[in-house]
Amino acid sequence: MLDLFVLDAISGESLPVSVRPAAEADLAATQDWQTDWTTPFAIGLPNKVALYRIETNELLGLMSYELDRGSLAVEIIYLENARHSNANLIHVEGGCKQYIGIAKALFAYAVQVSMEAGFEGVLVFRAKTSELLDYYQREFGARQIGAYDPFRLVIWEDAAERLIAEYRRDTIV
Repeated sequence: MLDLFVLDAISGESLPVSVRPAAEADLAATQDWQTDWTTPFAIGLPNKVALYRIETNELLGLMSYELDRGSLAVEIIYLENARHSNANLIHVEGGCKQYIGIAKALFAYAVQVSMEAGFEGVLVFRAKTSELLDYYQREFGARQIGAYDPFRLVIWEDAAERLIAEYRRDTIV
């Protein structure tokens, strides 16, 4: 079992979070996000989950994923941080992120889903930007799948294990 958390960007305090199926209200809350999750495309995405701060019930991020039985992996279709912690929006508008580690917590959840499906934690996904490509490789141990689409990435079993290690109950001090 995982104890997911994010960090308060100012204090560095570890804040417990949880993942649950995304509700209609979660999708409606994205009107001012980078992506409006109420569009027909977004509504049609499979397995949408929401990351919440447990203490305040604040929506921190959304993710869509699917089980890819052919590749024996969980494919992360789309993931987005809430406006207050979205690096792209903060860069344009100025200011600072409110929370750090939203994407990492959602990726750890996806690793858990992959393990439960018998895929050993393997994830496949596509980085949206060059900056994210570098970030996922550096921070999550992601590897490029091939030259055709350099933004297509995989997190193999060893990197998946490293990604979730700090969220494991038996490793938290």
